Amino acid sequence: MGMKTSSQALFTTSWDDGHPLDFRVAEMLARYGLRGTFYIPRSAPNTVMTAAQIRALSADFEIGAHTINHIELPLSTEQQVRQELADSRSWLEDITGKPCLMFCPPKGKYRRRHLPLIRQAGYVGVRTVELLSLDFPRPMAGLQVMGTTIQAHPHGIAVYVKNLVRRAAVRNLWQFLRHGRSTDWTRLVRSMLAISLHKGGVFHLWGHSWELEENGQWQRLEEVLKYMSEFARQAPAVTNGQVCGVQVPVSCAANSL
Repeated sequence: MGMKTSSQALFTTSWDDGHPLDFRVAEMLARYGLRGTFYIPRSAPNTVMTAAQIRALSADFEIGAHTINHIELPLSTEQQVRQELADSRSWLEDITGKPCLMFCPPKGKYRRRHLPLIRQAGYVGVRTVELLSLDFPRPMAGLQVMGTTIQAHPHGIAVYVKNLVRRAAVRNLWQFLRHGRSTDWTRLVRSMLAISLHKGGVFHLWGHSWELEENGQWQRLEEVLKYMSEFARQAPAVTNGQVCGVQVPVSCAANSL
């Protein structure tokens, strides 16, 4: 394909909100030999999977916490945050029978003061919604904090700029201005993936299955995942937890879905 890896590169994906359509994403990932982490709340504005469905998904993919009630941490009291963090972890561990060590704040919203609470609840890694990142997780407050590269969603350019400015992600903004400059997320995938293979880093695709359905993005996702799979020998496909150094066994048996 004309791309060579000059330093370590990894591919990972993650999917939020636990909608039953996550199984369609999971089937695609399995078909192309890719990995994914699914962040699941017990309740959310949209439909969520049943306990039996979560258990089935966990046989092949990593399951991360997303609070119990899909709350926004900055709008909640410290006591509420502590309860949601603890309950979501124990709830998922009871269902899956596996450690739940990854957490994603709903809508990606949190404050620095929440990081110690997340660590105290027993999590090891936190996935944010910092876009256009190719960085390996950053250690903060005893946690591994990881960004994302591309969301599987047709954002306008203002969303990318606002996201990067709000997070003071100057390096990401420079990468976007130099290599991106597109509002087509599939084109951004190709350009950012090329950078990760050339310079090293974590290429992280994320999204919501219900949003893919609402915006008619399934075919585009299929094309992107197929494209990513073509570089499997150059960049291993791993879970979010594996990027953060979490070793929780998942079989990722493609034929079991």
